[in-house]
Amino acid sequence: MKKLYMYSILVIIFLYINIFAFSQNEVYNDGGLITIDGGSGASMPTLFVSGSVTNNNGTINNKGSYLQIESGNFANNVSSYFFESTGKEEFSGSVDNTISGTWNGTTLNRNQFYNLKITKNATTGENIILGSVSGNTVNINVAGSLEFTGSNGIIRTQTASVTSAPPTGDYTNTLYLQNPSATALSGHNTAIGSTTKYIEEKLRRQVNAASTYFFPIGVAKTGLDGMEAFSVTFNTAPTSKSILGYIRPASVDVAYRNVLCDVGTDPGPGNDPFPNCIGGPDGIFDLYYLDALTDLSHEWVANASDAAGTINYDATFYPGTKLDDLTKYFAIPTACSTPYQSKLIRVVAKDGVVGGTKQLGPGNWAPWKHITSYIWCDFATAGQQAISLTGQTSFSTFRIHGTNVSSSTALPVELLSFEIVPVNNSYFDLHWQTASELNNAGFYVQRSEDGVSFENLGWVMGSGNSNSIKSYTFTDRDVQANTTYYYRLQQVDYDQKIKYSHILSGRLEGNIFDVISIQPNPTYTNPQAIVQTPKAGDLQLDIYDISGRLLKHSTHILSKGNNSFEIELDELAKATYFIRFMFNDEIITKKIIKN
Repeated sequence: MKKLYMYSILVIIFLYINIFAFSQNEVYNDGGLITIDGGSGASMPTLFVSGSVTNNNGTINNKGSYLQIESGNFANNVSSYFFESTGKEEFSGSVDNTISGTWNGTTLNRNQFYNLKITKNATTGENIILGSVSGNTVNINVAGSLEFTGSNGIIRTQTASVTSAPPTGDYTNTLYLQNPSATALSGHNTAIGSTTKYIEEKLRRQVNAASTYFFPIGVAKTGLDGMEAFSVTFNTAPTSKSILGYIRPASVDVAYRNVLCDVGTDPGPGNDPFPNCIGGPDGIFDLYYLDALTDLSHEWVANASDAAGTINYDATFYPGTKLDDLTKYFAIPTACSTPYQSKLIRVVAKDGVVGGTKQLGPGNWAPWKHITSYIWCDFATAGQQAISLTGQTSFSTFRIHGTNVSSSTALPVELLSFEIVPVNNSYFDLHWQTASELNNAGFYVQRSEDGVSFENLGWVMGSGNSNSIKSYTFTDRDVQANTTYYYRLQQVDYDQKIKYSHILSGRLEGNIFDVISIQPNPTYTNPQAIVQTPKAGDLQLDIYDISGRLLKHSTHILSKGNNSFEIELDELAKATYFIRFMFNDEIITKKIIKN
Protein backbone atom coordinates (compact mmCIF):
# COMPACT_ATOMS: atom_id res chain seq x y z
CA MET A 1 0.00 0.00 0.00
CA LYS A 2 1.29 3.41 -0.92
CA LYS A 3 1.29 5.88 2.00
CA LEU A 4 2.16 9.51 2.43
CA TYR A 5 3.98 9.75 5.77
CA MET A 6 4.67 12.78 7.94
CA TYR A 7 6.76 11.65 10.93
CA SER A 8 8.42 14.63 12.55
CA ILE A 9 8.21 18.37 12.44
CA LEU A 10 11.99 18.40 13.02
CA VAL A 11 12.72 16.48 9.87
CA ILE A 12 10.17 18.08 7.55
CA ILE A 13 8.64 21.32 8.75
CA PHE A 14 5.49 20.94 6.62
CA LEU A 15 4.19 19.60 3.38
CA TYR A 16 2.66 22.49 1.47
CA ILE A 17 0.35 21.09 -1.17
CA ASN A 18 -0.61 23.64 -3.79
CA ILE A 19 -1.71 21.55 -6.73
CA PHE A 20 -5.17 20.79 -8.10
CA ALA A 21 -5.05 17.02 -7.58
CA PHE A 22 -2.94 14.83 -5.43
CA SER A 23 -3.62 11.09 -5.32
CA GLN A 24 -2.42 8.73 -2.67
CA ASN A 25 -3.79 5.48 -1.25
CA GLU A 26 -3.35 6.75 2.31
CA VAL A 27 -2.21 9.85 4.20
CA TYR A 28 -0.58 9.32 7.59
CA ASN A 29 0.60 12.32 9.59
CA ASP A 30 2.69 11.29 12.59
CA GLY A 31 3.42 14.50 14.54
CA GLY A 32 3.99 16.70 11.49
CA LEU A 33 2.23 19.59 9.76
CA ILE A 34 0.24 19.28 6.55
CA THR A 35 -1.28 22.35 4.95
CA ILE A 36 -3.78 21.96 2.13
CA ASP A 37 -4.02 25.20 0.20
CA GLY A 38 -5.24 26.22 -3.23
CA GLY A 39 -7.73 24.70 -5.59
CA SER A 40 -11.19 23.52 -4.73
CA GLY A 41 -14.12 21.69 -6.25
CA ALA A 42 -15.41 18.15 -6.53
CA SER A 43 -14.04 17.67 -10.03
CA MET A 44 -10.52 18.74 -9.04
CA PRO A 45 -10.08 18.41 -5.25
CA THR A 46 -6.98 19.92 -3.69
CA LEU A 47 -6.14 16.60 -2.06
CA PHE A 48 -7.75 13.34 -3.16
CA VAL A 49 -7.13 10.30 -0.96
CA SER A 50 -8.47 6.98 -2.15
CA GLY A 51 -7.65 5.35 1.19
CA SER A 52 -7.61 6.61 4.79
CA VAL A 53 -6.37 9.77 6.48
CA THR A 54 -4.79 9.47 9.91
CA ASN A 55 -3.65 12.44 11.95
CA ASN A 56 -1.57 10.99 14.77
CA ASN A 57 -1.04 13.97 17.09
CA GLY A 58 0.00 16.23 14.26
CA THR A 59 -1.60 19.16 12.50
CA ILE A 60 -3.55 19.07 9.29
CA ASN A 61 -4.73 22.46 8.06
CA ASN A 62 -7.32 22.71 5.28
CA LYS A 63 -7.08 26.37 4.34
CA GLY A 64 -10.28 26.93 2.38
CA SER A 65 -9.47 24.01 0.14
CA TYR A 66 -11.00 20.67 -0.80
CA LEU A 67 -10.13 17.33 0.83
CA GLN A 68 -11.81 14.24 -0.64
CA ILE A 69 -11.62 10.81 0.98
CA GLU A 70 -12.97 8.11 -1.27
CA SER A 71 -12.75 4.67 0.28
CA GLY A 72 -11.03 5.08 3.60
CA ASN A 73 -11.53 6.38 7.11
CA PHE A 74 -10.53 9.58 8.87
CA ALA A 75 -8.91 9.27 12.31
CA ASN A 76 -7.95 12.41 14.20
CA ASN A 77 -5.96 11.10 17.16
CA VAL A 78 -4.65 14.25 18.79
CA SER A 79 -3.80 15.61 22.19
CA SER A 80 -1.51 18.63 21.68
CA TYR A 81 -2.24 19.31 17.99
CA PHE A 82 -5.30 19.35 15.79
CA PHE A 83 -7.09 19.10 12.49
CA GLU A 84 -8.07 22.61 11.37
CA SER A 85 -10.36 23.54 8.50
CA THR A 86 -12.01 26.45 6.71
CA GLY A 87 -12.56 24.36 3.60
CA LYS A 88 -14.60 21.35 2.54
CA GLU A 89 -14.24 17.67 3.44
CA GLU A 90 -15.97 15.15 1.18
CA PHE A 91 -16.51 11.44 1.77
CA SER A 92 -17.28 9.48 -1.37
CA GLY A 93 -16.76 6.03 -2.81
CA SER A 94 -18.74 2.81 -2.52
CA VAL A 95 -17.67 1.60 0.92
CA ASP A 96 -18.39 2.69 4.49
CA ASN A 97 -16.23 5.45 5.93
CA THR A 98 -15.55 5.64 9.67
CA ILE A 99 -14.76 8.89 11.44
CA SER A 100 -12.93 8.41 14.72
CA GLY A 101 -10.84 10.30 17.23
CA THR A 102 -11.42 13.87 18.38
CA TRP A 103 -13.97 15.86 16.38
CA ASN A 104 -15.87 17.85 18.99
CA GLY A 105 -14.05 21.17 18.65
CA THR A 106 -16.04 24.37 19.03
CA THR A 107 -13.50 27.19 18.51
CA LEU A 108 -10.89 28.25 15.95
CA ASN A 109 -12.30 25.69 13.49
CA ARG A 110 -10.14 23.05 15.12
CA ASN A 111 -10.94 19.36 15.51
CA GLN A 112 -14.15 19.76 13.58
CA PHE A 113 -15.23 19.68 9.98
CA TYR A 114 -16.02 22.93 8.27
CA ASN A 115 -18.12 22.04 5.23
CA LEU A 116 -18.85 18.32 5.30
CA LYS A 117 -20.07 16.72 2.08
CA ILE A 118 -21.45 13.19 1.72
CA THR A 119 -21.37 11.79 -1.83
CA LYS A 120 -22.59 8.21 -2.02
CA ASN A 121 -24.19 6.42 -4.95
CA ALA A 122 -23.77 2.72 -4.18
CA THR A 123 -26.71 0.78 -2.75
CA THR A 124 -24.39 -0.92 -0.26
CA GLY A 125 -21.43 0.40 1.70
CA GLU A 126 -23.07 3.82 1.88
CA ASN A 127 -22.58 4.82 5.49
CA ILE A 128 -20.54 7.48 7.20
CA ILE A 129 -19.98 6.01 10.65
CA LEU A 130 -19.06 7.86 13.81
CA GLY A 131 -16.79 5.24 15.31
CA SER A 132 -14.51 5.13 18.32
CA VAL A 133 -10.93 4.61 19.32
CA SER A 134 -10.14 2.71 22.52
CA GLY A 135 -13.78 2.95 23.55
CA ASN A 136 -13.89 6.76 23.41
CA THR A 137 -17.12 8.22 22.12
CA VAL A 138 -16.95 10.24 18.92
CA ASN A 139 -19.13 13.29 18.63
CA ILE A 140 -18.39 15.26 15.48
CA ASN A 141 -19.00 18.95 14.96
CA VAL A 142 -19.54 20.71 11.66
CA ALA A 143 -18.90 24.44 11.76
CA GLY A 144 -20.13 25.41 8.30
CA SER A 145 -22.46 23.16 6.34
CA LEU A 146 -23.55 19.55 5.94
CA GLU A 147 -24.44 18.52 2.42
CA PHE A 148 -25.74 15.24 0.98
CA THR A 149 -25.11 14.64 -2.72
CA GLY A 150 -25.46 11.57 -4.84
CA SER A 151 -28.34 9.11 -4.54
CA ASN A 152 -27.45 7.38 -1.27
CA GLY A 153 -25.61 7.84 1.97
CA ILE A 154 -26.43 7.62 5.68
CA ILE A 155 -24.57 9.16 8.60
CA ARG A 156 -24.74 6.71 11.48
CA THR A 157 -23.87 8.02 14.93
CA GLN A 158 -22.75 4.64 16.23
CA THR A 159 -20.36 1.96 15.01
CA ALA A 160 -23.13 -0.58 14.40
CA SER A 161 -26.76 -0.11 13.50
CA VAL A 162 -29.18 -0.86 16.29
CA THR A 163 -31.59 -3.26 14.58
CA SER A 164 -33.32 -4.74 17.60
CA ALA A 165 -37.09 -4.94 17.64
CA PRO A 166 -38.09 -2.29 18.27
CA PRO A 167 -34.98 -0.32 17.27
CA THR A 168 -33.62 1.61 20.22
CA GLY A 169 -32.66 5.24 20.15
CA ASP A 170 -29.82 5.23 22.64
CA TYR A 171 -27.01 5.68 20.10
CA THR A 172 -23.67 6.64 21.57
CA ASN A 173 -22.65 9.64 19.50
CA THR A 174 -24.00 12.92 18.16
CA LEU A 175 -23.49 14.92 14.98
CA TYR A 176 -23.54 18.64 15.82
CA LEU A 177 -24.14 21.22 13.06
CA GLN A 178 -22.97 24.48 14.62
CA ASN A 179 -23.96 26.86 11.83
CA PRO A 180 -27.38 28.30 12.88
CA SER A 181 -28.46 28.98 9.30
CA ALA A 182 -31.55 26.95 8.38
CA THR A 183 -29.92 26.18 5.00
CA ALA A 184 -26.68 24.86 6.51
CA LEU A 185 -28.09 21.32 6.11
CA SER A 186 -28.98 20.45 2.52
CA GLY A 187 -29.41 17.62 0.03
CA HIS A 188 -31.00 15.26 2.55
CA ASN A 189 -34.17 13.38 1.75
CA THR A 190 -37.48 14.92 2.75
CA ALA A 191 -39.86 12.19 1.58
CA ILE A 192 -41.64 10.33 4.38
CA GLY A 193 -40.03 6.96 5.08
CA SER A 194 -36.83 7.64 3.13
CA THR A 195 -34.07 5.05 3.51
CA THR A 196 -31.19 7.16 2.19
CA LYS A 197 -29.58 10.52 2.87
CA TYR A 198 -30.52 10.96 6.50
CA ILE A 199 -28.88 10.74 9.94
CA GLU A 200 -29.31 7.43 11.70
CA GLU A 201 -30.04 8.77 15.17
CA LYS A 202 -28.69 11.84 16.95
CA LEU A 203 -28.46 15.25 15.26
CA ARG A 204 -27.89 18.51 17.11
CA ARG A 205 -28.54 21.79 15.29
CA GLN A 206 -27.79 25.35 16.35
CA VAL A 207 -30.76 27.68 15.80
CA ASN A 208 -31.25 31.45 15.99
CA ALA A 209 -33.67 32.50 13.24
CA ALA A 210 -37.40 32.63 12.52
CA SER A 211 -36.99 29.82 9.99
CA THR A 212 -37.74 26.13 9.51
CA TYR A 213 -35.07 23.68 10.68
CA PHE A 214 -35.39 20.14 9.32
CA PHE A 215 -34.11 17.15 11.33
CA PRO A 216 -33.69 14.22 8.89
CA ILE A 217 -33.21 11.67 11.67
CA GLY A 218 -34.31 8.06 12.05
CA VAL A 219 -33.24 4.57 12.98
CA ALA A 220 -31.71 1.67 11.05
CA LYS A 221 -33.56 1.40 7.74
CA THR A 222 -34.08 -2.33 8.36
CA GLY A 223 -35.76 -1.53 11.69
CA LEU A 224 -38.69 0.83 11.07
CA ASP A 225 -38.93 3.06 8.00
CA GLY A 226 -35.44 4.49 8.06
CA MET A 227 -35.92 8.24 8.31
CA GLU A 228 -38.60 9.37 10.83
CA ALA A 229 -37.94 13.09 10.49
CA PHE A 230 -39.33 16.18 12.17
CA SER A 231 -39.05 19.90 11.57
CA VAL A 232 -39.22 22.96 13.79
CA THR A 233 -40.50 26.31 12.49
CA PHE A 234 -39.78 29.24 14.80
CA ASN A 235 -42.51 31.90 14.67
CA THR A 236 -40.14 34.41 16.23
CA ALA A 237 -36.37 34.29 16.21
CA PRO A 238 -35.17 32.38 19.30
CA THR A 239 -32.13 33.22 21.32
CA SER A 240 -29.25 31.14 19.99
CA LYS A 241 -29.55 27.59 21.27
CA SER A 242 -28.92 24.06 20.08
CA ILE A 243 -31.61 21.40 19.69
CA LEU A 244 -30.77 17.72 19.98
CA GLY A 245 -33.17 15.55 17.99
CA TYR A 246 -33.56 11.77 17.76
CA ILE A 247 -36.17 9.03 17.96
CA ARG A 248 -36.40 6.32 20.60
CA PRO A 249 -38.83 3.69 21.95
CA ALA A 250 -41.71 5.52 23.62
CA SER A 251 -41.33 6.25 27.32
CA VAL A 252 -44.03 8.92 27.81
CA ASP A 253 -47.71 7.99 27.68
CA VAL A 254 -50.66 10.36 27.59
CA ALA A 255 -51.86 11.34 31.05
CA TYR A 256 -55.52 11.02 29.93
CA ARG A 257 -56.84 9.11 26.93
CA ASN A 258 -60.11 11.02 26.61
CA VAL A 259 -60.14 13.68 23.90
CA LEU A 260 -63.09 15.95 23.07
CA CYS A 261 -63.93 17.45 19.70
CA ASP A 262 -67.20 18.33 18.00
CA VAL A 263 -67.28 15.97 15.02
CA GLY A 264 -70.95 15.09 14.54
CA THR A 265 -74.61 15.49 15.50
CA ASP A 266 -75.94 13.37 18.35
CA PRO A 267 -78.95 11.28 17.24
CA GLY A 268 -80.44 11.45 20.75
CA PRO A 269 -79.94 10.25 24.35
CA GLY A 270 -77.97 7.05 24.80
CA ASN A 271 -74.49 5.71 24.26
CA ASP A 272 -74.01 6.51 20.59
CA PRO A 273 -70.75 5.69 18.80
CA PHE A 274 -69.83 7.91 15.88
CA PRO A 275 -71.44 5.56 13.30
CA ASN A 276 -74.80 6.77 14.69
CA CYS A 277 -74.13 10.38 13.68
CA ILE A 278 -76.98 12.16 11.90
CA GLY A 279 -74.95 15.13 10.66
CA GLY A 280 -71.94 17.34 11.16
CA PRO A 281 -70.76 19.35 14.19
CA ASP A 282 -73.63 20.50 16.42
CA GLY A 283 -71.80 22.66 18.97
CA ILE A 284 -71.55 19.87 21.57
CA PHE A 285 -68.31 18.06 22.41
CA ASP A 286 -68.02 14.45 21.27
CA LEU A 287 -65.58 11.98 22.80
CA TYR A 288 -62.89 9.83 21.30
CA TYR A 289 -60.87 7.54 23.50
CA LEU A 290 -57.25 6.94 22.52
CA ASP A 291 -56.55 3.24 22.08
CA ALA A 292 -53.17 2.00 23.34
CA LEU A 293 -53.00 -0.38 20.37
CA THR A 294 -52.60 2.60 18.05
CA ASP A 295 -49.98 4.49 20.04
CA LEU A 296 -46.76 4.91 18.08
CA SER A 297 -44.12 2.58 19.48
CA HIS A 298 -41.56 5.40 19.28
CA GLU A 299 -41.36 9.04 20.27
CA TRP A 300 -39.36 12.02 19.08
CA VAL A 301 -37.02 13.78 21.45
CA ALA A 302 -36.20 17.45 20.87
CA ASN A 303 -34.15 18.90 23.71
CA ALA A 304 -32.90 22.48 23.79
CA SER A 305 -29.57 22.81 25.58
CA ASP A 306 -30.30 26.45 26.39
CA ALA A 307 -33.93 27.19 27.26
CA ALA A 308 -33.37 30.88 28.00
CA GLY A 309 -35.47 33.45 26.18
CA THR A 310 -38.83 33.25 24.44
CA ILE A 311 -39.58 30.19 22.33
CA ASN A 312 -42.57 29.99 20.02
CA TYR A 313 -42.50 27.33 17.34
CA ASP A 314 -44.52 24.89 15.27
CA ALA A 315 -43.35 21.28 15.05
CA THR A 316 -44.18 18.80 12.28
CA PHE A 317 -43.51 15.06 12.42
CA TYR A 318 -43.03 12.70 9.47
CA PRO A 319 -43.26 9.05 10.58
CA GLY A 320 -43.08 6.37 7.92
CA THR A 321 -45.77 3.84 7.10
CA LYS A 322 -44.33 1.07 9.30
CA LEU A 323 -44.14 3.23 12.38
CA ASP A 324 -47.39 5.05 11.69
CA ASP A 325 -49.77 2.58 10.04
CA LEU A 326 -52.80 4.64 9.03
CA THR A 327 -54.88 1.51 8.41
CA LYS A 328 -55.06 1.04 12.20
CA TYR A 329 -56.87 4.32 12.89
CA PHE A 330 -60.62 4.72 13.22
CA ALA A 331 -62.24 6.68 10.39
CA ILE A 332 -65.07 9.11 11.22
CA PRO A 333 -68.13 7.69 9.40
CA THR A 334 -69.76 9.52 6.52
CA ALA A 335 -72.94 9.94 8.62
CA CYS A 336 -71.10 12.60 10.61
CA SER A 337 -70.78 14.64 7.37
CA THR A 338 -68.51 17.59 6.58
CA PRO A 339 -65.83 18.47 7.57
CA TYR A 340 -64.71 15.37 9.50
CA GLN A 341 -66.34 12.48 7.67
CA SER A 342 -63.86 9.72 6.69
CA LYS A 343 -60.96 11.42 8.48
CA LEU A 344 -58.75 9.28 10.70
CA ILE A 345 -58.60 9.99 14.44
CA ARG A 346 -54.97 10.78 15.20
CA VAL A 347 -53.39 13.24 17.65
CA VAL A 348 -49.91 14.18 18.80
CA ALA A 349 -48.95 14.76 22.44
CA LYS A 350 -46.02 16.67 23.94
CA ASP A 351 -44.82 15.26 27.26
CA GLY A 352 -48.04 13.24 27.46
CA VAL A 353 -50.35 16.22 26.91
CA VAL A 354 -52.45 16.11 23.75
CA GLY A 355 -51.90 19.40 21.94
CA GLY A 356 -48.90 20.27 24.11
CA THR A 357 -48.55 23.91 25.14
CA LYS A 358 -51.83 24.94 23.49
CA GLN A 359 -53.95 22.39 25.37
CA LEU A 360 -56.86 23.84 27.35
CA GLY A 361 -57.07 20.84 29.66
CA PRO A 362 -57.02 18.46 31.18
CA GLY A 363 -60.43 19.20 32.65
CA ASN A 364 -63.98 18.07 33.26
CA TRP A 365 -65.81 19.52 30.30
CA ALA A 366 -69.55 19.45 29.67
CA PRO A 367 -71.22 17.23 28.68
CA TRP A 368 -68.51 14.77 29.82
CA LYS A 369 -67.95 16.03 33.36
CA HIS A 370 -67.52 12.56 34.85
CA ILE A 371 -64.21 12.01 33.00
CA THR A 372 -61.04 14.05 32.72
CA SER A 373 -60.48 14.99 29.08
CA TYR A 374 -58.38 17.06 26.73
CA ILE A 375 -59.98 19.36 24.16
CA TRP A 376 -58.30 18.84 20.79
CA CYS A 377 -59.14 18.12 17.15
CA ASP A 378 -56.48 16.36 15.10
CA PHE A 379 -57.11 14.08 12.14
CA ALA A 380 -55.39 12.58 9.14
CA THR A 381 -56.59 11.42 5.74
CA ALA A 382 -55.48 8.40 3.75
CA GLY A 383 -51.95 8.84 2.45
CA GLN A 384 -51.14 11.76 4.76
CA GLN A 385 -48.65 10.93 7.49
CA ALA A 386 -47.31 14.32 8.59
CA ILE A 387 -48.84 15.78 11.76
CA SER A 388 -48.16 19.12 13.44
CA LEU A 389 -48.35 21.03 16.71
CA THR A 390 -48.46 24.80 16.55
CA GLY A 391 -47.62 27.52 19.05
CA GLN A 392 -45.39 25.43 21.32
CA THR A 393 -43.16 27.10 23.91
CA SER A 394 -40.90 24.34 25.25
CA PHE A 395 -39.12 21.22 24.00
CA SER A 396 -39.21 17.61 25.12
CA THR A 397 -40.90 14.40 23.88
CA PHE A 398 -43.55 14.02 21.17
CA ARG A 399 -45.68 10.98 20.37
CA ILE A 400 -48.63 10.15 18.11
CA HIS A 401 -51.78 8.43 19.39
CA GLY A 402 -55.03 7.27 17.80
CA THR A 403 -58.04 4.99 18.18
CA ASN A 404 -59.14 2.12 15.98
CA VAL A 405 -62.55 0.94 17.21
CA SER A 406 -65.92 2.69 17.10
CA SER A 407 -66.76 1.61 20.65
CA SER A 408 -64.01 3.99 21.78
CA THR A 409 -65.64 6.93 20.03
CA ALA A 410 -68.98 8.28 21.26
CA LEU A 411 -71.36 11.20 20.98
CA PRO A 412 -72.41 13.05 24.15
CA VAL A 413 -74.06 10.90 26.82
CA GLU A 414 -73.39 11.32 30.59
CA LEU A 415 -75.64 13.27 33.02
CA LEU A 416 -78.83 13.84 31.05
CA SER A 417 -80.84 15.66 33.73
CA PHE A 418 -80.85 16.83 37.36
CA GLU A 419 -83.98 18.42 38.80
CA ILE A 420 -85.71 19.27 42.09
CA VAL A 421 -89.46 18.70 42.65
CA PRO A 422 -91.42 20.02 45.70
CA VAL A 423 -93.95 17.41 46.92
CA ASN A 424 -97.21 18.67 48.55
CA ASN A 425 -95.31 21.75 49.65
CA SER A 426 -93.82 19.50 52.38
CA TYR A 427 -90.50 18.05 51.10
CA PHE A 428 -88.26 17.78 48.03
CA ASP A 429 -87.59 14.92 45.61
CA LEU A 430 -84.35 15.09 43.63
CA HIS A 431 -84.31 13.24 40.28
CA TRP A 432 -81.38 12.67 37.91
CA GLN A 433 -80.50 10.48 34.95
CA THR A 434 -77.19 9.33 33.48
CA ALA A 435 -76.77 8.25 29.88
CA SER A 436 -73.49 6.43 30.58
CA GLU A 437 -71.23 5.74 33.52
CA LEU A 438 -67.56 4.86 33.79
CA ASN A 439 -66.26 3.40 37.08
CA ASN A 440 -69.07 5.20 38.95
CA ALA A 441 -69.21 4.12 42.61
CA GLY A 442 -72.13 6.45 43.35
CA PHE A 443 -73.36 9.89 44.36
CA TYR A 444 -73.34 11.93 47.54
CA VAL A 445 -76.39 14.22 47.62
CA GLN A 446 -75.21 17.48 49.20
CA ARG A 447 -77.20 20.43 50.59
CA SER A 448 -76.44 24.03 51.54
CA GLU A 449 -78.41 26.97 52.90
CA ASP A 450 -76.03 29.60 51.53
CA GLY A 451 -75.00 28.03 48.21
CA VAL A 452 -71.36 27.89 49.35
CA SER A 453 -70.89 25.42 52.22
CA PHE A 454 -72.36 21.99 51.45
CA GLU A 455 -72.91 18.95 53.65
CA ASN A 456 -73.69 15.35 52.74
CA LEU A 457 -77.35 14.32 53.08
CA GLY A 458 -77.08 10.77 51.82
CA TRP A 459 -75.46 8.25 49.46
CA VAL A 460 -76.93 6.71 46.30
CA MET A 461 -75.15 3.72 44.74
CA GLY A 462 -74.05 4.13 41.13
CA SER A 463 -74.18 1.57 38.32
CA GLY A 464 -70.42 1.18 37.91
CA ASN A 465 -70.06 0.97 34.15
CA SER A 466 -73.11 1.47 31.99
CA ASN A 467 -73.96 2.37 28.42
CA SER A 468 -77.70 2.74 29.02
CA ILE A 469 -79.85 5.39 30.71
CA LYS A 470 -79.99 5.05 34.52
CA SER A 471 -82.47 6.95 36.73
CA TYR A 472 -81.96 7.95 40.38
CA THR A 473 -84.12 9.60 43.10
CA PHE A 474 -83.37 11.02 46.54
CA THR A 475 -85.93 12.48 49.01
CA ASP A 476 -85.13 15.28 51.48
CA ARG A 477 -87.87 15.54 54.16
CA ASP A 478 -85.80 17.52 56.66
CA VAL A 479 -86.79 20.93 55.30
CA GLN A 480 -88.55 24.02 56.64
CA ALA A 481 -90.91 26.38 54.89
CA ASN A 482 -89.65 29.84 53.93
CA THR A 483 -86.02 28.64 53.67
CA THR A 484 -84.06 28.40 50.42
CA TYR A 485 -82.06 25.16 50.03
CA TYR A 486 -79.28 24.45 47.50
CA TYR A 487 -78.49 20.94 46.20
CA ARG A 488 -75.72 19.34 44.16
CA LEU A 489 -74.41 15.84 43.36
CA GLN A 490 -70.87 14.73 44.20
CA GLN A 491 -70.10 11.82 41.89
CA VAL A 492 -67.40 9.45 43.20
CA ASP A 493 -65.33 7.01 41.07
CA TYR A 494 -64.05 3.67 42.33
CA ASP A 495 -60.61 5.27 42.65
CA GLN A 496 -62.18 8.04 44.83
CA LYS A 497 -61.90 10.74 42.19
CA ILE A 498 -64.83 13.16 42.52
CA LYS A 499 -66.82 15.45 40.21
CA TYR A 500 -69.74 17.79 40.88
CA SER A 501 -73.02 18.48 39.14
CA HIS A 502 -74.52 21.92 38.67
CA ILE A 503 -76.39 23.44 41.68
CA LEU A 504 -80.18 23.49 42.09
CA SER A 505 -82.23 25.57 44.57
CA GLY A 506 -85.71 25.10 46.07
CA ARG A 507 -88.00 26.81 48.58
CA LEU A 508 -91.29 25.60 50.10
CA GLU A 509 -94.17 28.02 50.56
CA GLY A 510 -95.15 28.41 54.21
CA ASN A 511 -98.82 28.44 55.31
CA ILE A 512 -98.29 31.73 57.19
CA PHE A 513 -98.00 35.39 56.43
CA ASP A 514 -94.34 36.49 56.43
CA VAL A 515 -92.11 39.38 55.35
CA ILE A 516 -89.23 37.49 53.81
CA SER A 517 -86.90 40.42 53.09
CA ILE A 518 -86.53 44.18 52.59
CA GLN A 519 -83.54 45.03 50.41
CA PRO A 520 -81.46 47.10 50.48
CA ASN A 521 -81.44 48.11 54.12
CA PRO A 522 -80.01 50.68 54.85
CA THR A 523 -81.10 52.25 51.57
CA TYR A 524 -80.72 55.40 49.47
CA THR A 525 -83.72 54.63 47.29
CA ASN A 526 -87.01 52.76 47.46
CA PRO A 527 -86.28 49.30 48.87
CA GLN A 528 -87.88 46.11 47.55
CA ALA A 529 -90.06 44.04 49.89
CA ILE A 530 -90.81 40.33 49.43
CA VAL A 531 -93.93 39.21 51.30
CA GLN A 532 -95.37 35.70 51.48
CA THR A 533 -99.10 35.15 52.03
CA PRO A 534 -101.07 31.92 52.42
CA LYS A 535 -103.82 33.26 50.13
CA ALA A 536 -104.70 36.26 47.98
CA GLY A 537 -105.78 39.47 49.67
CA ASP A 538 -105.01 43.11 50.52
CA LEU A 539 -101.89 44.12 52.44
CA GLN A 540 -102.00 47.35 54.47
CA LEU A 541 -98.61 49.08 54.74
CA ASP A 542 -97.93 51.94 57.21
CA ILE A 543 -94.69 53.91 57.67
CA TYR A 544 -93.94 55.47 61.12
CA ASP A 545 -91.12 57.64 62.39
CA ILE A 546 -89.33 56.77 65.64
CA SER A 547 -91.83 58.87 67.67
CA GLY A 548 -94.72 56.70 66.43
CA ARG A 549 -96.16 59.32 64.06
CA LEU A 550 -97.83 57.83 60.95
CA LEU A 551 -96.19 59.31 57.86
CA LYS A 552 -97.55 57.26 54.98
CA HIS A 553 -100.21 54.62 54.26
CA SER A 554 -100.64 52.37 51.18
CA THR A 555 -102.53 49.26 50.09
CA HIS A 556 -101.08 46.41 47.99
CA ILE A 557 -103.09 43.63 46.37
CA LEU A 558 -101.25 40.32 46.87
CA SER A 559 -101.66 36.85 45.37
CA LYS A 560 -101.04 33.58 47.14
CA GLY A 561 -97.34 32.87 47.63
CA ASN A 562 -94.43 35.29 47.26
CA ASN A 563 -95.07 38.89 46.23
CA SER A 564 -92.60 41.68 45.49
CA PHE A 565 -93.21 45.46 45.56
CA GLU A 566 -91.46 48.76 46.33
CA ILE A 567 -91.74 50.65 49.64
CA GLU A 568 -91.93 54.31 48.68
CA LEU A 569 -89.51 56.40 50.75
CA ASP A 570 -88.68 59.05 48.12
CA GLU A 571 -90.49 61.87 49.91
CA LEU A 572 -89.09 61.05 53.34
CA ALA A 573 -85.98 62.53 54.92
CA LYS A 574 -82.90 60.56 55.94
CA ALA A 575 -83.90 58.84 59.18
CA THR A 576 -84.92 55.60 60.84
CA TYR A 577 -88.47 54.35 60.18
CA PHE A 578 -90.74 51.48 61.19
CA ILE A 579 -92.75 49.66 58.52
CA ARG A 580 -95.95 47.91 59.63
CA PHE A 581 -97.30 45.13 57.36
CA MET A 582 -100.89 44.02 58.10
CA PHE A 583 -102.56 41.14 56.26
CA ASN A 584 -106.01 40.15 57.54
CA ASP A 585 -105.47 40.26 61.30
CA GLU A 586 -101.72 39.48 61.27
CA ILE A 587 -99.19 42.29 61.79
CA ILE A 588 -95.41 42.26 61.20
CA THR A 589 -93.21 45.32 61.91
CA LYS A 590 -89.75 45.91 60.39
CA LYS A 591 -87.18 48.67 60.91
CA ILE A 592 -85.53 50.41 57.95
CA ILE A 593 -82.86 53.11 57.69
CA LYS A 594 -82.79 55.67 54.92
CA ASN A 595 -79.37 57.27 54.31
